[in-house]
Amino acid sequence: MSSNDWIHDLLSRLTTDTEDTEIRDLIEKYRREHDSESDRLILGDVDILLATLKELKKNSGLLDHKLSSLSETEREELRETERLIDENLFDYYFQPIVNTVDGEIYSYEALMRPKSTLKLTPLHILKYAGLVNRLQDIERGTFLNILGIIDTRKDDFWGRLVFINSIPEARLNVEDFRRVTEMLLKHADTAVVEMTEQSEIDDESVDSLKERYRKMGVRMAIDDYGSGYSNAGNLLRYMPNYVKIDRSLLSSIQESPKKRHFVREIIQFCHDNDILALAEGVETAEELRTVILLGADLVQGYFTAKPSPEIIASIPEDIRQMIKRFRNERENGIGQQMYIADCSERIMLERIVKSDIKCVIIGANGDGDVTLEGTPDLDSQTRIETRKGFTGRIKLENAWLTSIRNKPCIDIAEDCDVTLVLIGENKLDLGGIRVPESSRLTVEGDGRLEINLNSAEYYGIGNGIGLLHGELTFEQSGRITVNARGETGVAIGSGSGGIININAGQYRLNLQGDVCLGIGSVYFESTLVIHDCDIGIQMNSARGTAIGSVGRNCDITIFKTSTKLFMSGIDLVGIGTLSGEAARIEIREASAIITVNGEFCSGIAALEGSTDVTVKMASIRLKAAGKQAIGTGGFTGNTDIRQETSDTHVTIDTTVNLDDYVDRGRVSNSNGQFILTLNGEDVIVSN
Repeated sequence: MSSNDWIHDLLSRLTTDTEDTEIRDLIEKYRREHDSESDRLILGDVDILLATLKELKKNSGLLDHKLSSLSETEREELRETERLIDENLFDYYFQPIVNTVDGEIYSYEALMRPKSTLKLTPLHILKYAGLVNRLQDIERGTFLNILGIIDTRKDDFWGRLVFINSIPEARLNVEDFRRVTEMLLKHADTAVVEMTEQSEIDDESVDSLKERYRKMGVRMAIDDYGSGYSNAGNLLRYMPNYVKIDRSLLSSIQESPKKRHFVREIIQFCHDNDILALAEGVETAEELRTVILLGADLVQGYFTAKPSPEIIASIPEDIRQMIKRFRNERENGIGQQMYIADCSERIMLERIVKSDIKCVIIGANGDGDVTLEGTPDLDSQTRIETRKGFTGRIKLENAWLTSIRNKPCIDIAEDCDVTLVLIGENKLDLGGIRVPESSRLTVEGDGRLEINLNSAEYYGIGNGIGLLHGELTFEQSGRITVNARGETGVAIGSGSGGIININAGQYRLNLQGDVCLGIGSVYFESTLVIHDCDIGIQMNSARGTAIGSVGRNCDITIFKTSTKLFMSGIDLVGIGTLSGEAARIEIREASAIITVNGEFCSGIAALEGSTDVTVKMASIRLKAAGKQAIGTGGFTGNTDIRQETSDTHVTIDTTVNLDDYVDRGRVSNSNGQFILTLNGEDVIVSN
């Protein structure tokens, strides 16, 4: 009789009247007959085993009791649920989550749809899976199925996020945990793990989950907030990136002052703690208007878009315009005074401050040139918005602008062509300059601009992490400085890319966070031409790229430019891409000093792809240090380096065997000097 058979035999003998001595005698008998090491491990201490057997019997009895109380219909549903789990028969629909600023799709929630002739809902599945202790199978299947869809259809999501429902109390086994973790790491830029506030999980496990997802760069969301016992302490327990306000609080909210008061408090708490508030289950225009007026950042519901097996790119235009109207109504109705600028006006910020004006609207009276004049030490507490279609110049002359939370200091509307002229010392606090995909921004002038950011997601000049930016052209001779701290962000550019022309100027970018990018596109391909300028980037980031892309291919040309990059963190690239398949980089008539300290890093590279580097009439000084550090190129070995009439010195301190990754036959040098120093020893010297 095997160990398992023996345990089942003991369980079958256990009744409420069974004496402990009888069970002890049976255990001792088995121990005498089977003395292998594995059996001894299973048996262990007789007292502990006896207690364990009783607990197993008790739980088995409870399960039998629960199953015996099911109706015939419920038994059929239970059998069907187990079949669905065993055969992984689940589809997933994607419901858009919409930004209340502009009505654009911000992300999607993946919703389970069982492939069954019975009308089983996800709630049925969870009920029966919980009854037979198979929630861990649901957890594993949900993650692997949805992450598999992301893996094969990532382009369909357009760089937007995907919310994945999780059951944190369903503990995965070691192998399932490993598989899910590998897929989450691969798609950390897309996945948001969503769990309910009332999850039955202890504080220690919550802390472990938060730390795990933070290290992976995966965002968290709390679902159904407000559906049961909710308080600020419970929310602080998770400190998520998103809070989904439960449908029960939003149903007919326009008719309930108490609901409005409660929801307003939740949203304010979220904003005070850099959390985005999502209104879930919005089903009418009145509900939509109310939650936007209360300050919700995101909305989800049948009114904006129903779940669909297809990944739709946009919601209906009439709903999108409605969201914009409601948003404008909020901006006009929260007690903030607004000033409508004439088409050609010089606005004195000192007067704006005295009048308690919080927003200057440009373009409402037609195209033209508007100047905002202040003094470097006067915080106007004012922001700028342009009207759609505005064409003209906005001059900042010693202007200090400050945004309200989660809004840009300068918000350029769609279909605009704006020239920003910098004069003197200018500053933007708590928000940068938003340039939507359909608009253009040109920066001119000999003045300076300092942008200071501190929020979970940020951008200096460009657009948000899940959005494209318009055409950005830099022609100024003065300096632009971006100081940013947050979880994910970009100094110049956006999450999903757009055109960037850097033709002049000085740039100082100081970034800290989990995922950081200096110039380019965070999660999409980046094509950059940078010339006749001076760039300095200092970055402290878990994952980051100074110039190029974090997640996709890049094509970068830099000439007649001085570049200085100083980076520290974990996964880092100076110029190139972290996760893209290819990087083409040309540096000519330029100088570059690059210092990278990380665990997995390179100075100029597609870290996980093919790297093609051309250096002409340039001076390169590159230092890379870390457990897996490499100077130029990535870890696939597909690196080509061509140097002409240049002076390059690469210094590497690492435990990596460079011969595994660097094919010296693919490094060419003509009329110049190329020196590679590995751990203090010159290993390649080419003159």
